[in-house]
Amino acid sequence: MKEKLAALKIEYRTNPGWCWLLAILFLFPLLPEYVSPFILFAGFIVFKVQWSREGRKAKVGTIGKMMMLFMGYALLSTLWSPTSFSTFSTAALWWGMFLLQVMIYNLARSRDKIDALLQTCTASACVNGVIGTLQICGYTLNRYDCIPDGAVLVTPLYKGLDKFVYTHLPFAISTKTFDSRASGTFSNPNLLATHMVIAYPISIYLFLNAKTKKQKVLCFLANVLISAGLSSTLTRAGCVIALAGWVFMFIVLCRRYWKQMLTIFLPTIAVIVPSILTRYGIIFSSGGNGEAKKSSVAHFNIWESLIDYVLSHTRAFFIGTGFGCEETGNILKYMYNLDKPHAHNFVIEFWVELGVVGIILLGILLIWSAGKLLEINTNNSRKLTLVFCVFTSLVLYLGFGLSDFIFNSPKQMIFLFLLLGLTQSISYCYDKTVITDARTLERAARKEIRNTLNQ
Repeated sequence: MKEKLAALKIEYRTNPGWCWLLAILFLFPLLPEYVSPFILFAGFIVFKVQWSREGRKAKVGTIGKMMMLFMGYALLSTLWSPTSFSTFSTAALWWGMFLLQVMIYNLARSRDKIDALLQTCTASACVNGVIGTLQICGYTLNRYDCIPDGAVLVTPLYKGLDKFVYTHLPFAISTKTFDSRASGTFSNPNLLATHMVIAYPISIYLFLNAKTKKQKVLCFLANVLISAGLSSTLTRAGCVIALAGWVFMFIVLCRRYWKQMLTIFLPTIAVIVPSILTRYGIIFSSGGNGEAKKSSVAHFNIWESLIDYVLSHTRAFFIGTGFGCEETGNILKYMYNLDKPHAHNFVIEFWVELGVVGIILLGILLIWSAGKLLEINTNNSRKLTLVFCVFTSLVLYLGFGLSDFIFNSPKQMIFLFLLLGLTQSISYCYDKTVITDARTLERAARKEIRNTLNQ
């Protein structure tokens, strides 16, 4: 133990920015919403001081520049937003979260460091998975009078602290909590589901590439805890998307890893499928009979209303109403009599907020990022699993965003910057076929297919 502590002290002295980055990735999803951003800001200051002392300049890369263009347009929308304070605050928050992407791109410049980041993300998700599992189990046991109220782990974990902080802020913040669905350290079950969905493919990558039996057992347990954490949220979309992610990875990796993938699938389906059935009251009553069907109807009403709004308002169609979901909530409440805070779909939400211009900027950014992963020459199994792990995480994250607004809080939006930063670092560390036009993109895609079939 003393030797490990001494090694950590030496590591911190030589590379404090890297140590802070690992701490940020582990703590950010676990701390309250109003604490996590300050951990990031403090870590970035340490990183910037270290870089300046060493005479180096922080780089943002092409993806970073494209993100800055999108965020710059979002900030510009303050000029025509009817809720300018909300727009400016939301844009400023995005610029703050962007610091994580910068840190990852500059600090994770080796394959071992990329793996260390993935391990840290998985460890953090495991903690949330355990908390979520304890919350849903405690609620269920208490509901049937097996344990007293005092033995139930409160959900969200910071519910009391959140109430105290939010009531003392100079502006109003309201959050809807669910006793019957676990939220972990987040304020909402959907936010916890986002964390689990992101971490699920990463845990599979670590399991497939474990070098020792002990590591393989730990990675398997990590995947089980993440699956259990996702199941505890009773989030239909998250559970279905995670299963779809496994199917996609199985199709890609089955030639070499079919046994390992089936090993992972057994606990996944054992804990996730009952969650879906419980939400619909098929095998167990969750205390909210009919809630799932009502939620689906509400989502369609929201989408129909907002599409009607942008199609009937020219300015909103092209440049949006301004960044931030406050105006979206106002539109739904006062024009369509729907008391909902956002669109429950990130594409429609950004269409309302930033118009077609914003959708195009974001679409180019995401397509370019996927292309950077596609450039990588996956000529061995480790690179193949890594590329498709991050790609699957990104796809699942965005897929989940089609049924919920995945940029609703710092602890949720940070995952976008995490995945983009990882994409940049992986692209930097591994050999790649540079994509310059449609022809080189086609060649790279064909190479990926050949590499996949040959694994």
